[in-house]
Amino acid sequence: MARKTNRREFVQVAGLAASGFMATGRPLAGAGPEPQARPAPQARPAPSTMGARFRALLSGPEPLVCPGAYDVLTARLIETHGFKSMFIGSSVVNQALLALPDQAVVTVSEIIDYVSIIASNVDIPVLADVDDFGATPLNIYRFAKEAERRGIGCAAFDDRLPLNRATAYSVPGVYPKARMIDNIHAAADARTDMVLIARCLAPTPNNSYTEMLDRAAAYAEAGADAVWIGLPTAQDYVKAAGTIRKPLMTTIGGGNMPATAAAMKAARISVGNVGSMVNIALGAIDKALVELKATGQMTAAAKGALGRETAEKVEQVAELNARARKYNLPSASAPER
Repeated sequence: MARKTNRREFVQVAGLAASGFMATGRPLAGAGPEPQARPAPQARPAPSTMGARFRALLSGPEPLVCPGAYDVLTARLIETHGFKSMFIGSSVVNQALLALPDQAVVTVSEIIDYVSIIASNVDIPVLADVDDFGATPLNIYRFAKEAERRGIGCAAFDDRLPLNRATAYSVPGVYPKARMIDNIHAAADARTDMVLIARCLAPTPNNSYTEMLDRAAAYAEAGADAVWIGLPTAQDYVKAAGTIRKPLMTTIGGGNMPATAAAMKAARISVGNVGSMVNIALGAIDKALVELKATGQMTAAAKGALGRETAEKVEQVAELNARARKYNLPSASAPER
């Protein structure tokens, strides 16, 4: 006759069974079908930084056209039109914050603050003109880290002395070549992926293009990923490209250098910045104000207004309304748009 199992024996047997299950990772025989093994989780691709994205565009087969943005709305409009990057000049920050010309009244910190707001609200990399990036290599090291941390994909900085910038070229002056090389070293040491473009303005004091090319080649060797220069003709850029051996940037969209891939390729220009369009917009607003004052209406001016469909893309109305529905909020009404 089978003897009864006492409580202690039951606990011991149960403990052995549990330890066997944990050791083998399998259920005991007769405990039911084995569970299906879960597939190994797929490794997530590493996120691509804005610096890495700008670098890929810089090394791509087509020249990069960067229209000038003024604020988040113009930046979104540039993105809506399919451009792959944009340019934000330091002049924009002087105008937007103080309504003053580009004479370095704003600080590098203010430039980074302003540009980072725009950069955080678009999905294409931003090329930012950050003046000289700081008074010393120590400042530049700090600001380069800050600019990259806040999402700026490319920083362009120049060799102009502060007094030259403050007087809009009236007082000549650029940093000694050795100092600018130290500045580039500091920025290169600080960044991880952010692209660095050194702007060479050597002809300012003595109008020597020979000195400009000598400096530009030195800046490229020091660690700049590209060099921003201004030369008289497309053929001059071709010659410069052979000397500098890094991608060239220049201002485009004018008579000397159209903002077309064909013109840029012919001149061996890799990156072109188009000036801010804020004065075009201000001209339209000025006409509207003149009409309003004269007639009490803006009927004629309104004919040039941005279309509703484009405006809703720029303001991301569909995405905002979808988010509102997700969180049980009603969509915005028409008058609010």
